[in-house]
Amino acid sequence: GDLPVWSDDTIKMLQRAAAKCVPLGFQVASECLAQREQMIRLTTGSARLDGLLQGGIETGSITELHGEFRSGKSQLCHQLCISAQLPLDQRGGEGK
Repeated sequence: GDLPVWSDDTIKMLQRAAAKCVPLGFQVASECLAQREQMIRLTTGSARLDGLLQGGIETGSITELHGEFRSGKSQLCHQLCISAQLPLDQRGGEGK
């Protein structure tokens, strides 16, 4: 089908509404780095896996697990639920 034709005023109104929902802006790399350094990494319970993941599973982001049936994906998710409750000094998330 044909796409709807919207007036310039309608488009501007939609842009203003979207800008209120999703604030866009510029961030310099040093600010981005400072935020990334503050991210908590949850331990997986495995020192070797944590090493491969550069310290564990990063919070504040989406991590996708993929693997064969019975490869431990659900077990890892359960472990991360526990790790999220641990204090920071035990490489947890303090329940946040």
